[in-house]
Amino acid sequence: MSAINLITEAEALKIIETRRPIGLFMAWEGGKAIGIDNSTGDAWTEEFPDAKSCTDWLLDDGDGE
Repeated sequence: MSAINLITEAEALKIIETRRPIGLFMAWEGGKAIGIDNSTGDAWTEEFPDAKSCTDWLLDDGDGE
């Protein structure tokens, strides 16, 4: 299982812009959880209403369940 790093909005913007560092990240913006999956350097980003759904997305193993 990969660790999710809690980051600030400013750190999130930097990761999205630079694609560094590699890893899984969660930030809070306007009361919503922002997930950043930068495990492959692509900085996939999604917005969620709560931390659990964000965590579930970040840790998804890709089996569709």
